[in-house]
Amino acid sequence: MLVTKAMTVSAAEAMLSGLARDASSGPIRLPTKGHHHHAGGEAAVVQALITWAQSIRHPALQTYVPNAEDPDGQMTTLTRQFFGIAAALLCDRASAVDGAVISEALRAQALARLDVIQSERPREASRGPQYEVLCVDHLDRAAPRLLYDLDLEGQPSLKGTSAFIEVARQIDRTIVPRELSSSIPPSFTDAVGGALYELFRNTEDHARVDERGDRLGRSIRGVQARRHAIPQAKLAEFVGTSPPLAAYCARLRPPRATNKDLQLIEISVIDSGPGFAAAITKRPLAELTPVEEADAVRRCFQKHATGKTTSRSGLGLPNVVDILREHGGFMRLRTGRQSLYADLSLERRTPYGTLPEFVTWPSERETFPRASGTLLTILLPLVVEP
Repeated sequence: MLVTKAMTVSAAEAMLSGLARDASSGPIRLPTKGHHHHAGGEAAVVQALITWAQSIRHPALQTYVPNAEDPDGQMTTLTRQFFGIAAALLCDRASAVDGAVISEALRAQALARLDVIQSERPREASRGPQYEVLCVDHLDRAAPRLLYDLDLEGQPSLKGTSAFIEVARQIDRTIVPRELSSSIPPSFTDAVGGALYELFRNTEDHARVDERGDRLGRSIRGVQARRHAIPQAKLAEFVGTSPPLAAYCARLRPPRATNKDLQLIEISVIDSGPGFAAAITKRPLAELTPVEEADAVRRCFQKHATGKTTSRSGLGLPNVVDILREHGGFMRLRTGRQSLYADLSLERRTPYGTLPEFVTWPSERETFPRASGTLLTILLPLVVEP
C-alpha cells in the first residue's frame, strides 16, 4: 500500500479503507517527506499507521532510502517527520529501494530523535512551526520528562495541569513568531495547557490497554502541535476538500490588522487504545452496533461519564469543550467507526456541560472503516492583545 505525500484527512481515510479491504497486502510504502499538512492531516495519517501496525503480526515498511548506506540522509529526514518516526517505531522490518534491510538503522535514528523529544527540551527536536511529544509504550519509552514524575522506585506518574501549561508555553515559543508570541495573553496559553492536560490524561487513563485489558503490543501516544499561517489566497488549498473546515475558517480574522494571514494553532492528541466507545461501555467494538457506538462516543462528553472515582473524574472532555467554546475553537474526533466534528465557535453561549453539536464528517462512504485508538484534533484561532 502506498502512502501519499499529502498529509490530509482524506488521504488517511483512503488508507483506512484500504486496510479494511486487506491489511495484509504487503509492505506499506512510505514517502520520505509529506506536504499539504491540512489541519490534523498528519496525525490522521499516523492513526492509519497505528491501525496498520495493529492489524498484522509483522508490519513491514518500504522506504525510498536508496540503499543501506543512505547517501543522502533520507532516514534522518524520514524520522524527523511525525508520521516517519511513528512508522519506524511501529514496524518490525524496514527496507531500502534496493531491497537492503535497514530496520536497525532506521529504528536507531528514530530512537535518537525520541530521546530528544522525551527530554526536558523537546522543542530542540522540532522542525519548523511544529512541536511534538511522544510516548512509545511497547518499547517502554512511555514517560517523557516534561509530562511525568518518577517515584523512588522509578514508577512514572502523570504531572498536573501546571506542567502542561509549561508545555503550552514551550509550544508558543517554538511555533509562534516572536512578534505575535509576545502579545499572546496568558489566559490563552493557560487554556491551551488546560486542554492539553485533559486530553493527554485521557490517554493515560483509557488508552494503554486493549479491549480485554491486556497491554497493547504496539502503542503510541502523542501530542502534535502546529501553527498554520494561512494567506487568504491559499485558504482553499488549506481546507482541501473539507467543507467543515472551509466554513469554520471563513469566519476567522487575522490576529492583527497588519497581519493578513489567518493564524491557527492545531493540537492533535493521539493514542492506540480501544477507542472511546469500547472504553466507556467495557465492551469490544465488534459487539456494538454503529448506533450504540455513536451514542457511547457522545456519552464520553457528558459530565462524570467515567468509571474513575476521583473528584475530577469525568470532567476532562467537558472541560476541553468549554475551553474551545470560550476561544472559538474547532474539534475533529476519529475513534472506532466514528468520524465527527464540532464547530464550537458557533456554541460560545452554550452552558458548561452541554454536549457539543457533533456532526458526521462528510464522506462519500455510508460508513467509516474502523480506526485504532482515538485521535482528537482541536483548532484554536491565535489571539493576541492589541
